Amino acid sequence: MPASPDKSGERRHYWRQLARGISFDAAVIMLAATVLIIIFHENGSSLFFRRHFAPLVRNWPLHDLYPAIYWFGCSLLMLGLLPYLLGRWVLGFRPAELGVGLGDWRFGLKAVAVLYLLFLPVLVATSYLPQFQTKYPLFAAATLGGGRLLVYELAYAVYFLGWEFVFRGFLLFGLKPTLGLQAVFVQTIPFAILHFGKAEVETLAAVGAGVILGFLALRARSFWYGWLLHSLIAVSNDLLAMWHKHLL
Repeated sequence: MPASPDKSGERRHYWRQLARGISFDAAVIMLAATVLIIIFHENGSSLFFRRHFAPLVRNWPLHDLYPAIYWFGCSLLMLGLLPYLLGRWVLGFRPAELGVGLGDWRFGLKAVAVLYLLFLPVLVATSYLPQFQTKYPLFAAATLGGGRLLVYELAYAVYFLGWEFVFRGFLLFGLKPTLGLQAVFVQTIPFAILHFGKAEVETLAAVGAGVILGFLALRARSFWYGWLLHSLIAVSNDLLAMWHKHLL
């Protein structure tokens, strides 16, 4: 039997009320970030490059670094440029509203210096763990030193541009108008999950790091300072691991 007019009206009222509680911008941001992270994970890895492109560049200079450069470049494209264009030209956010401006640069630089000095003893202590020493640098080609190490670390910093923007720019600043400070904790969830596969202590530490970097970005009104801090820590990880291996 067809639904009574009263029940049909109740259902329409229910769906209208439900729709009123959904922010279009927030829904697009969360769904787009999820899709882009999946695409990056499946198609932007060094393994993907080795499977599909490595034979084409086997005789090129620095060919052993191309898997890393591909991975890092895909991060910049898929997690940085594409969400920025979506936020800017589709959702209509201004650059500063996505955390792309310099914000409070005096505070930002001071905070990066203080946080790095606080993290440094932890980095040194964890560098003695065997799983740490075997993990970093992520690509053996970087351990050859010289120009390879420099190219690798510069490309590694580019990687964090995309990585930091999707979490501490697109998700954080994009969701803040709807979620307020809760956006800090929302962006921490995928950030920590993407550390799966690393040492357990590092994955757990990513939860705290995600919160700290989130509040840093909000206070400095920019994702750039999180990028700088994350890059400094990552490069320090590599150098400490190479020092333990007597490669420096």
